[in-house]
Amino acid sequence: MFRLFQGFCLLTTLLCGGGAALAAASPPAPPLGNWLTANHAAVIQVAPCGGALCGRIVGIALKHQTDPMPLNWRGQPQCGEPILKTALVTGDNGASAWVGTVQDPRNGDIYQASIRLDADHHLRMHGYLGLPIFGQTQTWLPYTGQIPVGCKLPRAPG
Repeated sequence: MFRLFQGFCLLTTLLCGGGAALAAASPPAPPLGNWLTANHAAVIQVAPCGGALCGRIVGIALKHQTDPMPLNWRGQPQCGEPILKTALVTGDNGASAWVGTVQDPRNGDIYQASIRLDADHHLRMHGYLGLPIFGQTQTWLPYTGQIPVGCKLPRAPG
């Protein structure tokens, strides 16, 4: 039982700050711009909003151009829907990260989130409930295509 407790303490230390001290060098670059989601279904624009970074849906890939715009959980069109809000948070150890929330536009569920740029300049979005270990990381790619009025992407991006 004591060994199990020691293992839990070591894991908790690594997850909650022990490993974060390695990243304490300088604040992370803000992942600004348009990002193609991992499933290539949407483009999210990440831009400053106050002292935070916010992400909103600016493009949605539809099977057919005549398909109606998908609706959010309140019955409103998803075009322009804000789904991400993060702020630069600095921990006691000096490490900084973009941390906040992400919302699923289909059902309104809200998750904690952290975002960062990886070495390849892709956005890594980690959504989770409670502890970061209980989450999933997605890689969003930079989107350089045209963002049409009305959010309907001309064809599935990728």
